[in-house]
Amino acid sequence: MINLLKLEIFKLKKNLSFKIICLAVIFIELVYVYKNGTITGIKAFECSMYDVATMMVVGAIFSSLFIGGEFLNRTINQQIVSGYSRISVFFSKVIITFLATEILMIIYPITSVFINTLTNGFGCDFNSNVLLYIVRVLFLRVIIDFSLISLLIFFAFLFKDTLKTIGVSILTFLIGTGCLFTLSKSNEFINLIYKLTANSQSRLIISADISVDNIIFLLLSNLIIMFILIYISYIQFRRYDLK
Repeated sequence: MINLLKLEIFKLKKNLSFKIICLAVIFIELVYVYKNGTITGIKAFECSMYDVATMMVVGAIFSSLFIGGEFLNRTINQQIVSGYSRISVFFSKVIITFLATEILMIIYPITSVFINTLTNGFGCDFNSNVLLYIVRVLFLRVIIDFSLISLLIFFAFLFKDTLKTIGVSILTFLIGTGCLFTLSKSNEFINLIYKLTANSQSRLIISADISVDNIIFLLLSNLIIMFILIYISYIQFRRYDLK
């Protein structure tokens, strides 16, 4: 397992798509600020925390290329044939996918806050209360991201293909979340389901007076979703037929 993780980290360092996506995220933010003007750093932080759509696209592209590409190149098959257990191969991929995708997802808010603070100021006194607020929001956002990444991993192991994973991931978010949002206004059960989505929860976490009950609900719901999706993904992978 340790050797596989070292191998995956080495491959990530050499992964051209990871580097290109990192640069693309920074470039897109620069273009956005240039075209639309700047806001304060704290406002940029809050906006980037609930901009789930951008993060979904970035995460979908990378996870599909990273895991889907491993299936298409038969790298996974070779690792299993070489004697590595399926569970060690699976979790080495999952751990590195979580790590790399979260790095990509966090580059966006860092870039946004840096550029906007540099050009328009932070917008408020940076004291201990502001620091605690930022730490709390970032922590909760990472939890939401992990749940979101779990869904992307599920699709990657389900389709074992790059294009299908990208397409279904993006469509699920755009169409699925949109439909849930519309239907949630007239149905309490669907409203509860919508509250479990990253789109809904990401707007909740930037609230300065978020309740403890909401934080507990967010933590538990995302952790449960993450474990369920990872478990189902592993079951799929365990049944994967080496051809």
